[in-house]
Formats: sequence, C-alpha cells, structure tokens
Amino acid sequence: MKKQAASIPTPAAPLLLLAALLVLLVFAGCALEPEAGEDFPLPEPPPPAPEPGEVRTGLLYYPDAEWRFLVPLHREIPETETIVRHTLEKLRDTSQLRQELDTLGLVPLLPGDADILGINIDASGLARVDFSGAFLQYDPSRERHVLGGLLCTLRQFPEIERLEIMIDGASPEKFPGGTPGRMPLGPECLINPEVDDALEDYRHYTAVKVYFCFMTPHRRILYVPVTRILPPSDDAASAAVKELLAGPRRGSGLFSDIPPDTVLRSLQLEDGLVVIDLSKDLLDYEGGRTGAENVVNQILLTLAQLEGVNEIQILVEGEKVSLPEEIDLTVPLKPPAVYNFF
Repeated sequence: MKKQAASIPTPAAPLLLLAALLVLLVFAGCALEPEAGEDFPLPEPPPPAPEPGEVRTGLLYYPDAEWRFLVPLHREIPETETIVRHTLEKLRDTSQLRQELDTLGLVPLLPGDADILGINIDASGLARVDFSGAFLQYDPSRERHVLGGLLCTLRQFPEIERLEIMIDGASPEKFPGGTPGRMPLGPECLINPEVDDALEDYRHYTAVKVYFCFMTPHRRILYVPVTRILPPSDDAASAAVKELLAGPRRGSGLFSDIPPDTVLRSLQLEDGLVVIDLSKDLLDYEGGRTGAENVVNQILLTLAQLEGVNEIQILVEGEKVSLPEEIDLTVPLKPPAVYNFF
C-alpha cells in the first residue's frame, strides 16, 4: 500500500498574517459494537434527520467556564431562510442558555445585549454581521475566543468563508483587545491554536487539528479540538497523529486517554482508507469502556480532519484487534459525523 501524506495546507504567509490569526483565533458514554464500515457510535446520538423546513444539526462554539478553550457542540437549529441568524442567536447570553450550558461547564460566547442588527453574505463568501454596541462589552482578554468562536461557528455554512464584524453599521478601527477591526477573519478556522516553540519562520507552517477530552461537572466527556501550529512538514498526517499522542499541554484543562508511551509505527492513506499502526502501549489505556471509547474517538476525530479520509483501520503492532470492552477494531471505522450532541 502506498504511503501518502494527507493534504493539510502549509501556507506561506507574512508574519503579520499568522500573528493576526493567532491573536484572533485564539463525551463519552456507552457505545455499541460497530459493524463493518459503520460509524463508531458516540454517546447521545442525534435524532433522525429532520424533514425539510424543520431543524438541522448545527455546530456552535462555546467557551469553558474559565475561558481557556472553545468547545464545539452540535445542537438543533431551525432550518429556515434565517438559519444564520438563528445560529448566532444561540450564542448570546440568556438565562436559559446559561442554565443549559452550566451542566457542561460551559458559558455563552456573546453578551446577552449584543443585538444582531443585520447580516449580509456576498458572492465572494464574505459575511458582514452588524451587532449593536453591546457586543463590545466582553472582557478584552477573551477577545480571541469571542472572535474565533464566531468565525468557526459561521464557517459551517458553505456560503461563508470570511467574516467581517460591524458595530452599529460601521467597521471599528480595532476591538477592545487590540485586534484590527477592518481585517476580515478567515477563511482558516484555527480553533484553540497552540504554537510549537520550534516554529521560527512564521511565513511557513503546518497546522494540524487534534482532539482531547474535557470532563464536565456532571462527568460527561466532551471532545475538544486543538490546532497545533508546527514547522513545515511533508507528512502532515503523521505530524497530526504524533501531536495527538503527545497529549494536551500541562494546565490546559484537557486530558487524553491515549497512553502516553504509545508510538506511531506507520500511517498509510489510499483510496479514502487510513491504516494507522500503533505500538502495543495503546492497549494500556485505563478507565474501562469509557477509556476505550475515548481512545478510539480521539483517533477517529483527529484523522477525520485529513483530506480524503472516509474510513480508518486501527492496527496494534500490525495486527487487527478487539478491545476487551467489546469494541471491535478488526474492521475499518467511519469518522463520526456528529459528536458532543446537546
């Protein structure tokens, strides 16, 4: 099988552009045994697909209660002509939303008084969202989460590539935290960015997205994406897996159930199938079925970010295995389309 690096952009960008991006952008439960070629089951699956004109499953980003990172939640959104507005409304602080998110250790992204005065999406993919002046009432130290959460939430819509935030009909010179106000955000959604200390030339870099775990106050587990900004790599797929195996940074508030001594032995991508071979240390996970589910879901969600991936075969020391918790890894698994459903 031919080894192939998955396509993750390694853009050449001016120092100012990457610096601006980094300023702007800052579950487990019971699962059933998967059948061949089917999605690996995640806790609390979403309801059946709605009829046209009812609701759809949308992706919204909320900060944790300490504003350390953004967490994506899949939520039901009314399927209407104003779906973009409905989506943004679900980010605003209300007593109901605050109560709902409190059980997850999350908080609303936008101030409650931040009225949406207008939304315009042009043919180039630029969305201009006009907020009332109350939008600027957020803590300036939280600016990268506020702006990044807005961009990443809106990027789920195919017609939106970039975002310009307006206040009372005009583009601000700068936002409270110092971010330039007339520079559209996007198109990259660098969610929860972390810059590698080895990166010296900001004009060339590789960005990979990996998934770690967050334990909510009610002991539900949510999966949180982290974007690692690395030196340029010709094998971004392997770089992503190695960053996943390295685990979250100390003090991040996140954890990984993948045993820390696990090593990537090989990774191949051909015809939409990723075959990832990991060392036997992978089997030293703790936490019973919950730990096993987290290990598998972290791998699937991370590899799902690679271009052209349809299915994933996980090997241990070159062999297909079944985990003791009746999780079958002898068949390829499809990356989950929906996770963190609430």
